[in-house]
Amino acid sequence: MSQFRVLCESYVTQLATTAHTITDIATILEKSAGSDQEKKTCLDVALRKALLKKVTQNDTIVREYIELSFESAQAGYCSSSTPFFVLADVFDCSTLDQSQAIFSYVEEKSVSFSNEQPGNRNVILRLCNDLIRRCSKSINTLFCGRIQIVLAKIFPISERSGLNLQSQFNLDNITEYSDVAMNPESEEGEKEATAMETDSQEVTFLFYRTLWSMQDYFRNPNQISNDAQWKKMEDGVNEICRIFENYKHEGSGQVSSDEAYFAKFLTSERLLTLQISDSNFRRHILVQILTLFQYLTGDVKFKPNKLVLSEPRKYWIRDSMSNIYSILTDTPPDGSKFVQHIKSVLKYEEKWSKWKNEGCPALSKSPDKSLQSKQKNLKRLVKAMDLTSEKYDLANTTLTDLWNICPDNLAACQDSNRKFTPDTYKFFEDAIEQLEPDSGVEKEYLLTNETAFVWKSLRLLARQSVPYFQHIQNTKNLTLTDNLQNIIGLIGKEYKKENDME
Repeated sequence: MSQFRVLCESYVTQLATTAHTITDIATILEKSAGSDQEKKTCLDVALRKALLKKVTQNDTIVREYIELSFESAQAGYCSSSTPFFVLADVFDCSTLDQSQAIFSYVEEKSVSFSNEQPGNRNVILRLCNDLIRRCSKSINTLFCGRIQIVLAKIFPISERSGLNLQSQFNLDNITEYSDVAMNPESEEGEKEATAMETDSQEVTFLFYRTLWSMQDYFRNPNQISNDAQWKKMEDGVNEICRIFENYKHEGSGQVSSDEAYFAKFLTSERLLTLQISDSNFRRHILVQILTLFQYLTGDVKFKPNKLVLSEPRKYWIRDSMSNIYSILTDTPPDGSKFVQHIKSVLKYEEKWSKWKNEGCPALSKSPDKSLQSKQKNLKRLVKAMDLTSEKYDLANTTLTDLWNICPDNLAACQDSNRKFTPDTYKFFEDAIEQLEPDSGVEKEYLLTNETAFVWKSLRLLARQSVPYFQHIQNTKNLTLTDNLQNIIGLIGKEYKKENDME
């Protein structure tokens, strides 16, 4: 046990000071005593201990040390899970600002991490969840988004740990707002009252409370199953639509993307008239209402049975959605384009809900079972040559027709119709007649002057009349055409002798 501890301390010291490359680690392991398994176990412990001395240095050194641990695992010097524990320890020992800088390494390696073993990916999942819990929901929204994107890259979309299978709502997301109207006698109250009277007579404290009370229905839509709550929600939606219609937004310029950075809007009563003039705020509220309607009218597996809409309520929702889309279209900039995007998002959300209702089946397309069976039958047919008269389907029309021409494959190969090599005399019969002295065919019109005929003749002679090539060897001074004419003359003479003998 003491020898193991001494070896580990030696590794830690060298990793913290002199060992900076994979070559250095290989040298350390080679010089140290012990079995390969003991060295591997010691290096697993040393890599995590030496990190405590490295983590206080700059981000570049920490990234290089993390990369060194992964290279060690790839070389087989340490366990495959050790680099992931080193990575988790780095974030545990770093401040949130340092973690944001080092997290770029995880983003760069997200593709390779997706192919890791489930145990190693779970380490990444835990460190990402720990980082999200440390982040502020209002300050570190960008970093939280980066973490979520990395998790989406590493884990498949069907990963059940990231799915809200039972359609639970975040009931802790409570929006706080004032229930008591501002005192008009105070200095701030007088300024606010003047602002509201100047901007719009419609924007009252009653509307302020109605607007922000809707957030409770967005937080927990299941409470709308109560008739009283439904009536309150319905009146709130009608009032919001009426105010947004009457209080037209007059926008002229493009809205910068930086203006929509915040995660939640402030709920101060003094800001309401300004918020109604903001395109992002109007879209934020109206899209929330559309999302609520999507849940109420959609087919959600775990939705309470009491939340079944009657026909009048369904008709009201359809009418309200049409009105909301009209308001969004009139809201600059690019109102029509924004509406098209929202409709597309809600359409995909409906498909997502349907997928979850079906138990989240695998999204990868499975091969056609009928095609697989046909391919298996084809392999069996190829191996088994004793085909019967039964017609076989080879999953391809042309192959099926060719295969079923003859019931017996071997007999088809031996069929005389498949013998395409012609008889020697019949092939040269016309050429023999042309070479007769009394044929009257001029020399330039002889078949032996055609290149294709010469090539076919030589191919045929090579297959069936090899001895004639000896004649060509004995007459090397003649051209190929003259040699072929002499051979054709010999074939003609031999054929005549055979006929005379018969």
